[in-house]
Amino acid sequence: MSANRRKRPDIIDCVQYTCNNYGRYGNVMCTAHAIEARDLFNAVLADINRFADMAVNDERAVRAIEKRLTETDQSKAKAMEKERKKLNKRLTELDRLFSSLYEDKVMERITERNFEMMSGKYQKEQLEIEARLKEVTETLNESYEKSQGIRDFLSLIRNYQGLKELDATVINALIDKILVSEREKSVDGTVKQEIKIYYKFIGFVGELHITPTKRWTALKPKNCTVCGVEYVPGSAISKYCPECREKIRKAQGTETKRRSRERSRQVCIELSAKNDRLNRSRAVK
Repeated sequence: MSANRRKRPDIIDCVQYTCNNYGRYGNVMCTAHAIEARDLFNAVLADINRFADMAVNDERAVRAIEKRLTETDQSKAKAMEKERKKLNKRLTELDRLFSSLYEDKVMERITERNFEMMSGKYQKEQLEIEARLKEVTETLNESYEKSQGIRDFLSLIRNYQGLKELDATVINALIDKILVSEREKSVDGTVKQEIKIYYKFIGFVGELHITPTKRWTALKPKNCTVCGVEYVPGSAISKYCPECREKIRKAQGTETKRRSRERSRQVCIELSAKNDRLNRSRAVK
């Protein structure tokens, strides 16, 4: 959303982001969870620089992140690797059993009925194992890709150490998506807002908690042109304090309604006069 009345030198300070569902349907569907573009810009820029500095200068922190992101995956991968070996071993056993079963049939050591029953049982088990083996292999490949992704991300973000500005190229190279939560006010009156950045290759690492700024904080106090009271304006073109602005708004609304009623009354008078002329004209004829 843009606020063109802010009259700031930088366009980014005239823009904020808000929930699309809230904009369309109001609080029935969602909350606004709005954030100033400048706040989001500063938070993302700081986080990118944090990771870039870490990747270049802090090997211990890098290893800690790698461990935290892959610890669950590694333990899961070990269990699945063990399961994959077990499944492959059972498939080999089934192949051997099929061969032995077919030999028993040829040698007429078992009946046709028993052969069909046993081969059906083995075939069903074989299909189930192959399906499970496919799932396990895909999960293991994802785990390996994630481990490689962490290395790729750290290698990539090293190039952005000391970044001063964000643009579309940087964002598209490093970030998949950003989630912004609703603002929360604590007991002491401070306001915090949570941001989750999902980076390329590694996904979500950790949430950011920022103190959102108000859109009028960059403006200096000024005096109301009506009552003279000093107040903090909401925009550079503001002329009235909140109390006077509300009074003026109500007065303008009342005046608008009065003018609308006057126009309607005038239209009725003119229409009535026109009908009278038409009636007199018909009477003369």
